[in-house]
Amino acid sequence: MMRRAQVSVGRIVFLALFCMSLGALAIGFVSVYGAQTFRQEFERLVDEDLPQATVATRLNAEILGLTSLVGLLVSADTEIAAATTLIQLQDQLGAIERQSRDLSGFTLRPGEYSDIETALAQLTENLDSLVALNTLRLRSEAGMIALSERATEAPASPDARLAFLLWRQELDAANWARELHGLGQKLDALLAPDQTHPLAVIGHEMLAMRRTLLETETVLRGRLKNHIQLSYRLSDSTRFMSSRLISGANQRGDAILSLVRTNMYLILISFLVFATISAFIYTFLDKQVVGRVQKLTQRIRAYEGSGRAPDPVGRNEITLIETAFSNLTATIAEREGRLVALNRLASDARLEAEEANRSKSELLAAASHDLRQPVHAMGLLIGGIDRSALDAASCETLDQLARLTQETMQLFNSILDLSKLQAGTFTAAQEPIRLAELFGRIEAAFGKRAELAGATLDIAQPASDLCVLGDDQALYRILGNLIANAIQYAGGGHIRLHCEIGEESCIITVEDDGPGFVLDGDKPDISGPRQSRAGYGLGLSICFALAQAMQSRMTIDRPETGGVRFSLPLPLVEADEGQPGALPDPSVGITALDGVRIILLEDDPEVRAATLQSLRRLKCDVTDCASREDARQLISQQAGPFLLITDLDLGRGHQVCSFVDEALETAAGLAGVIVTTASPAAVPEAWRRTGNVAVLEKPFSVSRLVRLVRFLAKPKNTVSDT
Repeated sequence: MMRRAQVSVGRIVFLALFCMSLGALAIGFVSVYGAQTFRQEFERLVDEDLPQATVATRLNAEILGLTSLVGLLVSADTEIAAATTLIQLQDQLGAIERQSRDLSGFTLRPGEYSDIETALAQLTENLDSLVALNTLRLRSEAGMIALSERATEAPASPDARLAFLLWRQELDAANWARELHGLGQKLDALLAPDQTHPLAVIGHEMLAMRRTLLETETVLRGRLKNHIQLSYRLSDSTRFMSSRLISGANQRGDAILSLVRTNMYLILISFLVFATISAFIYTFLDKQVVGRVQKLTQRIRAYEGSGRAPDPVGRNEITLIETAFSNLTATIAEREGRLVALNRLASDARLEAEEANRSKSELLAAASHDLRQPVHAMGLLIGGIDRSALDAASCETLDQLARLTQETMQLFNSILDLSKLQAGTFTAAQEPIRLAELFGRIEAAFGKRAELAGATLDIAQPASDLCVLGDDQALYRILGNLIANAIQYAGGGHIRLHCEIGEESCIITVEDDGPGFVLDGDKPDISGPRQSRAGYGLGLSICFALAQAMQSRMTIDRPETGGVRFSLPLPLVEADEGQPGALPDPSVGITALDGVRIILLEDDPEVRAATLQSLRRLKCDVTDCASREDARQLISQQAGPFLLITDLDLGRGHQVCSFVDEALETAAGLAGVIVTTASPAAVPEAWRRTGNVAVLEKPFSVSRLVRLVRFLAKPKNTVSDT
């Protein structure tokens, strides 16, 4: 059995070597023959066909360019422009003559080159006439302009000048020679008493000049038409010749490709023959003898540990299998112990990572007040700078700094809000929300912004009594984030906000026709076009987290027509008549607040100084303090209406909740309270239902503070927060 197997393998090896030799000879012969034939055909293509086709194509292109320059010549308004175009025409004619000379050196069909030379000579002769006629036209137009200037300077009565002016307008509108005869009679009638009047003399000169101009333009049009016909004729001749030459070059190229393809097929067939034989030998030996032994040995040794016995000196496949089996039991026991230890370590590491992540989120959420203060102070200081005292370059630098600060504020708010959501310190309110008022606030806040960005914001207003159950601030934040991102990333497209009413829920939808996302299941891949700008993935994460906090689930999908669609379902509720009204219009700009008296309570000296500077620059009467005791004393001294601006957290855990309630009850002149805070969720729920307390989340801009101060300073306004 073994000897028979050895003989079979030897025959197979001999046959394989013999076939490989034949294959090598076949490949060598085909390669040499194919290379020689390919070289001959390629030389004919490069030396004859391609140069002829190239020259013919260039000649056709130069003729088309000449026609374009003729159009520029006849449309020139001045002699300088005409002279410039004439230089280009001469260069173009020179290029055509050079291409024609190059073409004469090739072998063409009988009469083909003579037809091109005849048409080219006629084209050149007609072009000379065109240039002369165009020069005469330009000079006639210049003469008309000079006569018009003389008529303007000539002495005449107002009536005569007005009549002459009307006559000149009719002259400029005349396009036929018979019209000029009637205009000459009309001129004589207008200036009949004095035919030697300067206007009469100038008018007759203008008539003669206009007649010359009309005759010139008539002949010029005829010459231009003749030029176009000659150009078409010459272009057709060169195009036909170029097509024929290119077709011949293509045929020769196809022949070369066919030769190359045939040679490649022959080489490939020869290679496949001996490659198949080699593969058969390898497969036979691998499967029948060596392969089975090696696979079995590898499967056993895959379980061997570090303490396995060394391989024997005179090893073969059988001895390797015996050694591997002897180590199998010990290896299994060793690996079981290691797996148990690794599982225990992985479990401990996972618990530690979860605890560290939870501690990080809780720390970041708790420290949001201290972290927001420097950013908030920086924004107030930038917003309070007097632009009138700066030059243009400084104002531009200030605008860039303000934009960067605003982007930093938005990104900082997003990071801190997301940390609070992850830490579980944010609790969404469950109260009725009037969608009509909310959509109105969205339109007021983003309508102008969308218009400036070139986008179309389409908001379908719902019924005035339509209410959903949720958190007003959270829902405004979600819709504001989605619309702001759509304005920024949709590329000036169409953005639509609408809602669909079901039996028990209302689906609020924001959609645009921008670049969209790549969807991976229910989650978007935000590494595409929209993520190329910072902040979009973070804002989208906050939107999903806020929706989850309101016990809902926001979905995202890409319509077949393109763009992206966000949908948020919320339960329907009946309208609550006691719900707070709308916020002040955010489109109001920053203007002076003359005479508004304000008490500012802020423990952070930098924020207090920045806020004080901004309000005083707007001509407010501001008194600042750092403690509740000082604020009580200042409030007791107020005789007229005033506003109280206070930070919710005065440091070391001291809040102003009871102090604000006390001031609202005892201070008769208190028109309203603005509470600034880094954690709006910590604001008492009762303040959200009153019209005298407004909440500003830090960091905020000077414009938001000014709008709220102006709004609260008006009598009997209603606002909950902003």
